[in-house]
Amino acid sequence: MTGTLLAVTASACDQSGPASGIFVGQSGDVLIAVVAADDLVTVFACDGSYDYLGVRAWFHGPLDDGSGTLTNADGATVDLEIHGDQFSAALRGELVTNGPYDFTGTAVAGDDAGLYWGQVDGWIGGWIVDDTGEQRGAAIKRSTDDASLVYIEPAPTEVVLDDGTVLPLTRMTAPTKVE
Repeated sequence: MTGTLLAVTASACDQSGPASGIFVGQSGDVLIAVVAADDLVTVFACDGSYDYLGVRAWFHGPLDDGSGTLTNADGATVDLEIHGDQFSAALRGELVTNGPYDFTGTAVAGDDAGLYWGQVDGWIGGWIVDDTGEQRGAAIKRSTDDASLVYIEPAPTEVVLDDGTVLPLTRMTAPTKVE
């Protein structure tokens, strides 16, 4: 009688695949948020505080098994790699004030952390909130490049800008192209 040996192996070494999740990281005073689903991502980096705004950069596009390079309309680039619940990113570009920046970060733990955004009457706003509640963000009036540097409350649904405009806010849970 002849026996047959069947060997089955499973490798946990390579867990690559489509990137998914909501991530936040920091480099100096700049926070970065990454919203990924099935290797499509939206990335926002910002150092906006009450009195200063130097970095504000939006990106949107595909990754290949959790990594890739995205370029925005201003010519800035972000090199991004997502592995499980962690990511690394490099932000570069002529209009990236005081850059370049290198980030590492993790998936956010709560429902209040992440990327909040909104658009109304020519204003576009983005705020990044980390797991400790620290935030960076601003709203920009596209036609004039005016900035409104305001603080958002936890789990906000709107924010009142410096000129009185009420900007509805949404926590981004799926990649969305922001223009």
